[in-house]
Amino acid sequence: MAQKESSDDRQEKRGRGRPRLIDRSIVVGQADHYRVVLLQVWTKLGPRLLAAQSPEEIVRAVHEDAGGIVGSVVPFAELILKVIRDPNFPRARATSQIHFLADSLGGQGYVTPRRSREICAEERKTIRHVIVRREYYIECSCGYEGPARDGFCRNCGTGELSWDLRVKEND
Repeated sequence: MAQKESSDDRQEKRGRGRPRLIDRSIVVGQADHYRVVLLQVWTKLGPRLLAAQSPEEIVRAVHEDAGGIVGSVVPFAELILKVIRDPNFPRARATSQIHFLADSLGGQGYVTPRRSREICAEERKTIRHVIVRREYYIECSCGYEGPARDGFCRNCGTGELSWDLRVKEND
């Protein structure tokens, strides 16, 4: 007698392709964190990072010029050096350098710097829909107006409320 597969067995099978090593939202979140941090210290730290020839020089520059970010930057000194030596690294504008470096470091070495930048670009490009009005009938930012299905939009499936609606519900 053949034994039926349980639903747990089917969930354990992974899809096609290479398995993900890190969640996309983590990559974007870390990249955004690095953008904020690097923007604050770039005037002092930037020229020293760009002139660095070894990971030790990067560690020394971070310790001397930006002691507050030692824990989040020093473990990736070799990766920073690799990114700065990348032929596509912007040479002219500081903002572009910060964004390039931050997006490259977002993957934290789990993915290549280029893949990290690609993930950040793809995730920032996606449009997230939110519910604008919530009653029995809803208005969604995707354009759907009509009855809700368990509080979710029937068109795009979002259940996230808009900022205005969250503020109204908290009052």
